Amino acid sequence: MPGPSTALRLIATLLTFSVLSATSIVSAQDVYNLTGLPTYPNLSKAKMDGVARTDAIGHWCTRFAAETFDPLEVVEAWYRKALVHASETDLNHDERYKNYDRLSGIKLALGIDSVTVFRTANQSTTSIELFRCSPPR
Repeated sequence: MPGPSTALRLIATLLTFSVLSATSIVSAQDVYNLTGLPTYPNLSKAKMDGVARTDAIGHWCTRFAAETFDPLEVVEAWYRKALVHASETDLNHDERYKNYDRLSGIKLALGIDSVTVFRTANQSTTSIELFRCSPPR
C-alpha cells in the first residue's frame, strides 16, 4: 500500500489534470462571439479577433475563429440548417482560400456576412470562421 506522501502526490496529479482538461473544455465557451452569427456548439478552441479589419472591398469585418474535432460534414450540415437562406460556395472557388493545400469546405453567405467551414488534408480539426461586416464607409 502506498504511503501518505505517494497518495498525496497522486491526488495532486489527478487534480492538476482535471483542472487542465476542464480549462481546455471551457476556454472555447468563455470566448464571446460578438458577430451575432450562430456558434457551433462543440468547439475545442475559439478566438474573437480584438479589432475589425477591412477587406479588399472596404467592408469593416469582425472575425470569430474556432475549431472542433467534429467531422467537416457534420459541421457543414449544422451550419446549413442554422443559416437556411444563405448562399453556398465551395471554398475551392473562393479567392481568400486559394493558397490552402487540398482544401475541403464551404462558405455560407448572408449578404456581406459569412461563415466558412473547412479542413485541409493535414488538419485534424475542422476550422470555422464567422465574419460580420459593415458596409464600406
